[in-house]
Amino acid sequence: MSCGVISLRNVSKGYSDGNRHQPVIERLDLDIGPGEVVALCGPSGSGKSTLLNLIAGIAAVEAGSLTLRHHGQAFELHKLGEGARTALRRRLIGYVFQFFNLVPTLNVLENVALPLHLNRLDHRLPDARRRLQALGLGERLNAFPENLSGGEQQRAAIARALAHEPAIVLADEPTGNLDGKNSALVAEMLFSEVAKLGCALVIATHNQALASRAHRLVELGG
Repeated sequence: MSCGVISLRNVSKGYSDGNRHQPVIERLDLDIGPGEVVALCGPSGSGKSTLLNLIAGIAAVEAGSLTLRHHGQAFELHKLGEGARTALRRRLIGYVFQFFNLVPTLNVLENVALPLHLNRLDHRLPDARRRLQALGLGERLNAFPENLSGGEQQRAAIARALAHEPAIVLADEPTGNLDGKNSALVAEMLFSEVAKLGCALVIATHNQALASRAHRLVELGG
């Protein structure tokens, strides 16, 4: 049995369009180990975001098995209902969304503190503050998302994804909405912060420079 953070065996997932079923991922086997950085590559529609959502438990597999392992425990996501997958995601997974997904009514610090409150980890708030400082947001703690630049929003999203020190971080096109300068800055910060925590990182990206920094590339849709 694999000791990886995530193990997928013969996983398939598709979507229905009327009476037609469109397969997206078919019979995929994949292992991702602790501290490993994996880049998911492939054209639009190849299943990159779908695979991230399966790993996160946002979507359910149609066939096969998907297991998350952490501190000697094995969680079989393919056997869990939506509520149980949500609870597991809250505890063990950090998600950096392409469009940031910050809560508009919360300021930067409140957004980052949210996963800590949900997991009863408020004692880690000083660490979250230090991370925001390291990400260049120390002067923006009280700012609301609408008053942040795209780069600042993405850095806040990274801090939020890392706040509860998850076993695995998922990033969907984390630099897709940023200019070249901010893209490079956000990528550097994401890789640096993940390395400090030692968690696994899975990135869906079209950015070849970003993908080249991963330990391994997984090509989808080929």
